[in-house]
Amino acid sequence: MDKYRLVEEKYIGAHGFIEENIDTEIGRSRAHIGGSDAPCIVRITPQAKPRSCITTAMNMLGGGKKHVELRAMGKAINKAVTIAEILKRKMPLHQITTLSSCEIVNVYEPLEEGLDTVVNQHYVSCLTIFLSTDSSGMDIHNIGYQPPLPVSEMQPGDFNANTGKMLAAS
Repeated sequence: MDKYRLVEEKYIGAHGFIEENIDTEIGRSRAHIGGSDAPCIVRITPQAKPRSCITTAMNMLGGGKKHVELRAMGKAINKAVTIAEILKRKMPLHQITTLSSCEIVNVYEPLEEGLDTVVNQHYVSCLTIFLSTDSSGMDIHNIGYQPPLPVSEMQPGDFNANTGKMLAAS
């Protein structure tokens, strides 16, 4: 492909997974904090450090937010699942998981005359994990719903399950 250059890259069906301006902060987990009812979003990429994503989500939940959304695409999906399981073991969280896919279309233009334009099209899996401290507003009959873990399965850490309060990180 050294005789071609990328001229266009389209993400079809990836709304919320890919920012409009792709050049900003690629490879970092980002948080979008909306209104009081809007969920906080943590985008997980293959380059993101799991600990920073966990800390970001814990700070959102500890700061008064009731919902956190973890979003990942492709190779970052297993990291998102691991992060969600760690968060669920630190505090009682309701979970709804949804899977989808998006289409990525790359258009390459030839650098030499006589060659045709190449269009590369492939699909990537997308995962959204919605975590909430309470079940109000959640569809508990959703096929992707998981109730909180019992207190006996939670590990001590940043959250005290007996009092329901966040502990200061040391």
